[in-house]
Amino acid sequence: MSRRINLADQKGRNTEITFAGFVKKPSVKTVTKEGKAIRTLRVLKAPANTAFEGLMKRFGDAEKIADAILKEDPEIDLYLCGKFIESSTKLYLDKNLKPVFKLSRVEKVFKPDGTLVEERPVKESASNVLLETPVRLSGKLFPKKDLIQKFVLGKKYQLSHSNGLTFDFLFNIAKELEASNSLMLVGAGAKGLEPLVFQDGGKAYRAFLEGRTNGEKYCLIMHLSNLELKGVL
Repeated sequence: MSRRINLADQKGRNTEITFAGFVKKPSVKTVTKEGKAIRTLRVLKAPANTAFEGLMKRFGDAEKIADAILKEDPEIDLYLCGKFIESSTKLYLDKNLKPVFKLSRVEKVFKPDGTLVEERPVKESASNVLLETPVRLSGKLFPKKDLIQKFVLGKKYQLSHSNGLTFDFLFNIAKELEASNSLMLVGAGAKGLEPLVFQDGGKAYRAFLEGRTNGEKYCLIMHLSNLELKGVL
């Protein structure tokens, strides 16, 4: 599914650009003996009362659970276990395995050595990629070798043109980036240094543009990262 981003180049020219992610199709196709295609189905492993947490609440400790499993099958609900799941909705449970309707989300900040530094309420961020103020190329270049040693690149989207003008716009950006053999930080704000949020309530990401060309063809990829690599001192 394609989405749009309001993007400005270093000269201050901006336009709405389409971007989308692509899932690599497997090169091997699995079929049955009859040659029919195999499809993936989701099945219910266990309801809450027969999962480990439910058994702990019922029996009290792991040893008693093990003894009960040897004598009977308390971990299996013969009516529900193995049922096919067509649709699902995320539901939070409390320690008594009862539905929770009011949540307080907490964000934990850790040092590189794993020490907890701070707990704070999670900020609900608003999307900032399709505002009147465009997302900008910051001008900050990161050589490819340095970038992959500094950030974990978890997602990527390909930027695409919708007409001849947007083709020239993206082609020139891709060509300049390819010549520099670097990726450029792109972001929100007046200087393009602020993280990008792609949907209301979503995570904030640092974004880096990579450009490639082949004759009159181009490929402009936006790599996303929300995790920075740091050494432990």
